Amino acid sequence: MIRTARVALVAFVLAVAVAAQASLTGEWAMSFTTPRGGRSEYTLYMTQEGPRLTGHLTSEYGETPVKGSVSGDEVKLAWSIMENGKPLDISVTATVKGDSINGTIKLGTVGEGTFNAERTGSELAAAVR
Repeated sequence: MIRTARVALVAFVLAVAVAAQASLTGEWAMSFTTPRGGRSEYTLYMTQEGPRLTGHLTSEYGETPVKGSVSGDEVKLAWSIMENGKPLDISVTATVKGDSINGTIKLGTVGEGTFNAERTGSELAAAVR
């Protein structure tokens, strides 16, 4: 009987811990610096399903699909854009803390810069888009 109660307690604590992890689903104001010192800003809409992230970036130049993953507080994102008629693969490795994601962005063979995203909208806003 005591063993069953302990197992139930451990299962409950684990369930609460998993539920406490915040979802990255939502709208994010995203910016990064380029290796040449420029700054780019986008709106990022993400949906999290388990460890998988999907979504898109929007800017005055249009919309770009984004894929990624989350493991604990580590976030990885990837997308491609056309640069001078050639695809440029972009990847982000970052850490999430509350409503902020900070890390490094790699712009193909061009180089690296700093990455930042701040949550700006609700999960509902991202689901509607």
